[in-house]
This record gives sequence, structure tokens and C-alpha cells, in this order.
Amino acid sequence: MSIEERFDETLREGESADTVSVEALLRSLRQRGVQVEEERLAQAPGVAEALLLAASWVRRARTRGATVAEQVRAVLELWRHIGPQPRNPSANDWSATGLPRSFHDGFVKVPLELRIVLAREVAVDPRFDAEDALELGRKLRGLLREEGRRAELEDVLATWERHAPHAYRSEPALLGWRVECALMRPGSDVHGALLGLAAWRGHLVPLLKLAEWCLYRGRVEAALAGLTAAWPGVRDSPRLFVWDIEDFAQRTVFTLLDTVLLRAPVLGEGWLRERLEPLGPLAPGWLERAQACRSGEWMWRGSPQSWHQLSVSQLQFEQQELVMAFELELRTRYDWPLGRTQLLHPWLLVLMPEVPRGLRATQEPSRDPVNLLLPAEWVLREWARVGSESRYRHPHAEAAVASALLPWGHFLRRLGLIDSYEHAAWRVCVTRALARLPEQFSSADDPLLEQEVHKALRGG
Repeated sequence: MSIEERFDETLREGESADTVSVEALLRSLRQRGVQVEEERLAQAPGVAEALLLAASWVRRARTRGATVAEQVRAVLELWRHIGPQPRNPSANDWSATGLPRSFHDGFVKVPLELRIVLAREVAVDPRFDAEDALELGRKLRGLLREEGRRAELEDVLATWERHAPHAYRSEPALLGWRVECALMRPGSDVHGALLGLAAWRGHLVPLLKLAEWCLYRGRVEAALAGLTAAWPGVRDSPRLFVWDIEDFAQRTVFTLLDTVLLRAPVLGEGWLRERLEPLGPLAPGWLERAQACRSGEWMWRGSPQSWHQLSVSQLQFEQQELVMAFELELRTRYDWPLGRTQLLHPWLLVLMPEVPRGLRATQEPSRDPVNLLLPAEWVLREWARVGSESRYRHPHAEAAVASALLPWGHFLRRLGLIDSYEHAAWRVCVTRALARLPEQFSSADDPLLEQEVHKALRGG
């Protein structure tokens, strides 16, 4: 029986008069071990103050015949009968917005179970605003995350969306937490949660971070919905750097390509080009090369010796095409989901040595594939350094790159681009440079990242 049904049953014990209902509620609370001070409760000016009183009495209750939530709701229902008029004032009736400071101070003093109840119930207080939601959410999020109870945070956020949409939809952090919670619980509406965040047009960092989380877990359609919905705001935002907009567009392009590979029956070229058009022009021939490399239609059949005769732009194409062909290797040999493989772009390429330039470069040994395809150890060490900004902005993309490094060496060796000695040295380089990297993912919102990267760097 729900709490509302319990209340209905309690109220039916007497007649319809308020005095009888109050007596029935008091009797029910006493049976639950909750001793209510009626005079103090009647003087509580709002929901927040009534909840604080309820929390103090529920904590002292001797019996636990009902849940904490039921006990608090019973006290709140009693306050609605005996509290001041009007019982549900509008937001305009208050001289200032926001909950009283006493509520926030009292919130941190009660146990976690009570915090969850207070956070849910206070949403009906007309003073509850976005700043209150953000502060209460932060105090709950860390504790629930540590205890693996994200579903309860999702429930609180859903309650805020239902009872205080003005507060919930005004703070992008809340919308981002909702996506995180959905990603952690099978069957949740990740698609809808990401679209809610995408409505904050131009708010790039949290959206891109969560879209990459979706892609890492193979939730390509959800990622595409969020990225495409947010693109107009990202494209037209005066606050973003050009390279941030380009990175966002690149992620959206690859997600569209993943969508084509994922859907059955296969989507036609007209569908793809129509959705690519708002993202801007692509380099001539890039789309055809990308589709051929990532689907397995193109295979590298060159030789290491030929690299010395290639132009700078041709060498860059070689790097890009090899990484795209490597995606199929990760899907077929290492069971990576479609979506995760695209996270190698552009980060694996960023780690690679720059293509040598100038006439003299054609005579230097750095033109060898091993020197153009394997990131240097000092680069990896710097990349894996504690405090590196990449740990915070793109954790799933960085985890994908770290997990792909050893398979990348195997891939290059099978193609004949590096020999067995170079491959063995590369394995040592990766494991040595990234030895402490996995533990840095322990602070990521996804608790599985640390163990997955650790396993990958052990060659598992």
C-alpha cells in the first residue's frame, strides 16, 4: 500500500472534519513512535521548516513500524492540517526566493536516509529554486555515489522535475547528473535525459562528456540525439573557441557514421548526407575514405619503405586511415561496441608524432612508420600525468585511447609496419608510462572505467 493510500485509510477512520483527521494522524504517528510537538509544528511557516521538525522527531522515534519516508510524510500531512494559512502559498507570496538557510544547515546534520526524504519532499515548497537544488544535489550525489545508490539520486531528480520544473530545468548540472544516473541503470531513458541536457544550447562540456560516455557504452542512438539537438547552439555560440566547435562537429560526424553501420536495413547515402550538411563541408573524398576504412572495405596494402616518398599530406592521410581501419580490428578482435571505437578520434592521432616537414625531413629516419605511428614514451607520460586536464573533460575518450594502445601495437605489427623488436619495446613503453593511469579513473563518474583500463593495460 502506498503512503497516499495509508493516509486515505487513516483519514477514513474518522469523519470528514479536520479535527477528527488531525486526531487520526496524531494517533497513527504515536503508533509509529513519533512524538509530535503540535504547537511548534503549527507555527512552521513553510514546507521546509515543517520538514526539519519532522526530521528531528523521526530521528528520535523508538519504533520503526514504518519507513522514514512514511513517517516524514505523515508529519507533513499533519502540518498541512494545522499549519498557517495559506498552506500552499505561491512563489510571489515570499519576500525572497530560495529555502531558508536553516534548512540547508539542518540537512547536513541528518542521516543519509533522512536527507533523501527531505530532498524529495522539499520540492513542493514554492521557495525551492535552482540554487537550492544544486546545493542539495551536491550533498547527496557524493554520498549516494560512494554507496552505489545512484538510482535513488535519479529518483530525487525525477521528483524535482515533476514538482519543481522551474528549478530542475534551470541548472545544467542537474540535467547532467540525470544522464549519469540513467547510464548506470539498465532500462533507463538515456535518450530523453541527454535531450534534456541538450536543450541548454551551447553548453558544450557536460554534453560532450556524457555523449562520449554513451558512445563508450555503445549507446550510439542516444549520443546522436543529444549531439544533433545541441549542434545549432554549439555552432552559434559566441562563448566557444573555434576548435571546440570543430571537435564537437567531428564527434557528431563520426556518430552519424556509426549510426549508418548500426542500423538495419542500411541507411542510404541520401539520409547520411542530409544530416551531415548542417555540420559544414567535409574535405573532398573524406567521407568515402572514412566509410571504406571503418567498414573494412579498405585494407592497408602499402610498405614501410614507401613512406619516404609520400608528401606530408599523404602521410597524414595514412595516419588517419590506419586509425579508422583499426576500429574494425577493435570491434572484431576485442569486442568493442560500435561507438567506443570512434573515441580514438582525435585523441590517438593527437598523441602521435607530428609528420616531419621540409625538404630535409625526407632524409631523416623519423619518416619510418614506427616513428610516425607510435606515441613517444615522454608524450604518454605527460598525457597520463596526475592532474592532466584530459582526465576531467573526456574521461571515456581517454579510457578508450589508453585501452587501445596495446592492441594498436599488435595491429601495426600484423600489417608489417613495425617488427617484433619494435613491438616488444612498445609494449614495455606503454605499460611503464601508463602504470599509474588506471587509478586516476577511480574519480570518474563511471566506476567501471578503472578496472577496464587496468585490464586492458595488462593485455587482457
